[in-house]
Formats: sequence, structure tokens, C-alpha cells
Amino acid sequence: MYLLQAGNDGGMTGMFMILGLILRVIGLFYCKDKAKELNRSTGGWATFGFLSPIVAMIWINCIKPIMKWEANEKK
Repeated sequence: MYLLQAGNDGGMTGMFMILGLILRVIGLFYCKDKAKELNRSTGGWATFGFLSPIVAMIWINCIKPIMKWEANEKK
């Protein structure tokens, strides 16, 4: 497997690739959970969190929730 082979760089490339993948998965789940909490699109934010995890995690912490108002019905 290429990721675990040591090359001229001492194997650091494989380690950074694995850390990058771990960061992307963490970003995916963090953004998905935060989007659900804010009443936002979970699929869209999960995709954004995977493709650009650091930017997505900062961005989702700066947005406000979408408020869902219940109708006041009198019976």
C-alpha cells in the first residue's frame, strides 16, 4: 500500500495524507451535527465539511439558526 511505504521523504507524506483524511471525516460529522442543531441542510453541510473541513467548521459556527415557528392555533 502506497500510503504506508517510506519514500525519500521519510514516510511523512503518508502520515499527512492519513491525518488529512481524519480531519475531513471529523469535519464531516461536526458540520452535519451542527447543521442539524441549527435547522440547516445536513447533507450540504456534511459535504462542505468533508471537502473543506477547516473553513466549514469556522463558517458553521458563525451562522444563526433558521427558526421554525409553530402556528398558534386556538381550539
